[in-house]
Amino acid sequence: MMKIEEPQLEALEDLAPPIEPSASEQIALVMEDLRAMVKAEMRYHRSRLDYTRHVFRWSFRYGAIAAFAFGGASIALVLGLVLTLSPLIGPLAATILVTISFVIIGIVFAALARRWMRKVYFPEIQKNVDDLT
Repeated sequence: MMKIEEPQLEALEDLAPPIEPSASEQIALVMEDLRAMVKAEMRYHRSRLDYTRHVFRWSFRYGAIAAFAFGGASIALVLGLVLTLSPLIGPLAATILVTISFVIIGIVFAALARRWMRKVYFPEIQKNVDDLT
């Protein structure tokens, strides 16, 4: 019969138990972790603010184009009425064509602005997590 020697177990028993850090070292480690956590939270909220700023910027742009298009539709209606004297494609057809095209442009860009605004989501507001109210 072969006998298996176990020098590894003896070597493990000879090791000293791990030394625990002192109270001041533990406090320093906790403070270091706390600083890292605060920095991570600051980065998170800063990136969220940048994203929200980006969404608001594009929503404003789309909304401005939609407002311009609807303003243009009202002007086109007036100019279309003036063009009723125009013999090109017919007075009524010119008025309807210009007005409908500006209204369609306004609807498209208003829908784009609305879609961009829906990207802004604040879970704190939706859940009403405020402890004071």
